[in-house]
Amino acid sequence: MTKQTTIAKEAKISGIGLHSGEITSLRFLPAPANTGIVFKRTDLPIPGGVAFPARVPSVLNTDRSTTIGKLLQVPQSPQPVPIVVLTVEHLMASIYCLGIDNLFVEATAMETPLMDGSGIDFANTLKEAGISELDEERLPELTVTEPIKVEHGDATIEILPADEYKISYTMTYPHPVIGTQFFETVVNEENFIKNIAPSRTFALYSELSALLSRGLIKGGSLNNAIVITDNAILSKDGLRYPDEFVRHKVMDLIGDLALTGRRLKAHVVSSRSGHTLNNKAAAALFALASKN
Repeated sequence: MTKQTTIAKEAKISGIGLHSGEITSLRFLPAPANTGIVFKRTDLPIPGGVAFPARVPSVLNTDRSTTIGKLLQVPQSPQPVPIVVLTVEHLMASIYCLGIDNLFVEATAMETPLMDGSGIDFANTLKEAGISELDEERLPELTVTEPIKVEHGDATIEILPADEYKISYTMTYPHPVIGTQFFETVVNEENFIKNIAPSRTFALYSELSALLSRGLIKGGSLNNAIVITDNAILSKDGLRYPDEFVRHKVMDLIGDLALTGRRLKAHVVSSRSGHTLNNKAAAALFALASKN
């Protein structure tokens, strides 16, 4: 059996949040066995901060990113107040692919830092902290034995039995610069670092005004995102891969499915899925995990 893991030493990372536009710092701390991945907001006037697990039941929003948190009853409000951390998917993908089972993540604001729009800074920071093996054994992989299918609009995810964790993703955008892209990979640390983690978030130029009017992407810029106009790609350094867009979608999917809290053994076949459908698939796997 495989032993559980955590990081060997404390690590930190800071940057601007994509949607909030706030500067935020994350402090990564080793955690004991059977802790899982736990986020804590340390910037609030609440003794000890507010902690919540990175698990499917903690998902509060999937609009343009994945938000986790908890509803907290406070004396000043008749309704529970959401205490959240936005945009956890890039970090969660990095944690999963590095094989980290237990980790405390302390946040000084309401969102993870976007860094350069990819997951590579998270992966490198955690790798530099080192991976430490614990005494307790890891739970068996969550093995899918019967096909699972979820849908949202014209997007689908099928989760099929397999001997390893594999993702096949088809991305279809009604845009001449993107069009249809396909990417397939076995999900492991080597493939993640080399082929997935460096891929950056992106947005259509035509969407920017609407997103800003909704209070989103306040921290977005060409330093941390790719912007696509009607006939061109605006990027600080050009594309890192010819199919960088679909690779980023695969990273989002890995991060969202990591909220099941289990290592996976399945072939995930996705067509046009985003965070809402990813979370629906994660919920189905979480329900399966509760029975195994």
